[in-house]
Amino acid sequence: MPIDNYSIATALDDNRDAIEAYLTDDYDLIERYRNVFESLPREWSSDKIKSELESASYPGALPIDLFDTASSLIETHEESNHWESHEAVNDWARDILRDVPVLAVDGSELPPTTQYNLPVAYIQTAWCLNYHHPDGKITRGLDGKLLTPDLISAESANGEYRFIDSKLVGHHRFAHEGKKLITELQSIASAYEEGELDHRPVVFYDGPLIGSFATPLKPETRDRYLETLSNIVAASQHHKIPLVGYVAGSNASELVKMTRLLLQEEFGDSPVLADSRILTELMSPWGDTTIPFASRRDGSVDALETTYKGESYSFKNDLLFSYLKVPPGTGLDRIEFPGWLIDAAGPDGYDSMYDYTKEIVRAEAAIGRGYPEILQQADSDAVISQQDRDRFTRILGRWAEENNVPLEWNAKALSKERRRR
Repeated sequence: MPIDNYSIATALDDNRDAIEAYLTDDYDLIERYRNVFESLPREWSSDKIKSELESASYPGALPIDLFDTASSLIETHEESNHWESHEAVNDWARDILRDVPVLAVDGSELPPTTQYNLPVAYIQTAWCLNYHHPDGKITRGLDGKLLTPDLISAESANGEYRFIDSKLVGHHRFAHEGKKLITELQSIASAYEEGELDHRPVVFYDGPLIGSFATPLKPETRDRYLETLSNIVAASQHHKIPLVGYVAGSNASELVKMTRLLLQEEFGDSPVLADSRILTELMSPWGDTTIPFASRRDGSVDALETTYKGESYSFKNDLLFSYLKVPPGTGLDRIEFPGWLIDAAGPDGYDSMYDYTKEIVRAEAAIGRGYPEILQQADSDAVISQQDRDRFTRILGRWAEENNVPLEWNAKALSKERRRR
């Protein structure tokens, strides 16, 4: 049965006061934070902030050297002030992206089959490399993997039996995406080094490079996630290919946490707000970013270390972030990136590799009308439809029949199948 529209509307009416309070109660606090954010670079130095916060293991964020040369937390995007149509946005973005290879990877999954007495799952990773040539050159591909029962089952706490754990499919998918991204990154790095590409490629990672999401997981699972992220970031630094983790609609709060610790008397007992709620009104409608900060969110940052190509890498104090404002909506997106981008010289017209990467991100978001076009393409290629799911089931059944594998329908699934015919 469909949802009850009347009941939902009535419940919203009954809870209007609570909803409005949630949305408006923090206005005064937001304004106080906003005043501090505006004055921060004028009244503090990076050394002074670090000194004040040295006793805190995870103060949220720490400034980098660029903080001392900034007059504001906001870096404005002057070009956008002259745009009067989306065609102007597109024209600007196409000029920025022309002949710049941009890569993205995304994945999807089929959960363990329940139709048969054999639980198997399937994951696939899509990759897309847009060369931004005038002739529209794009290379794309899919890389799939079958997950057999031994890969998606876990042992019970008492060790007496094994059970199918569907969460393991997501774990395998994450690692599969990471390996594919590294493989494609290595490929475009070789092409650039051999002179096959005129401009340095940029790699987009769909999601955060800071693995806080893995903190609540079991230690062995958490370590696998962080190992994947560490290898991705290390590959970027080793091959000198810019990498950005893109988080749409960020609710992170590193800058607010840093400010609460710096000004405990004023903010110490206040709620922790999302950085975006403070920053968005300080930014112009399109393309502004914040100056970069180093993330010191939690222990997941300290755990970003690995050995890649025989070299040791640690990103404990070297995972940076900035916020980006691109419409639609008033929220902010977030880009996370390795610190080497700040220190590396940029191509002609850019002071650093970070400035180059940031402009490519803006241009991709412009073409994608608020979300990077390359990530949209990879997501579209990776998605597994209901038709794909049904096809997978049929292929599995046909394979079992042709190979005399004793595959049997689950009674409940068979009943559903008969009703749908």
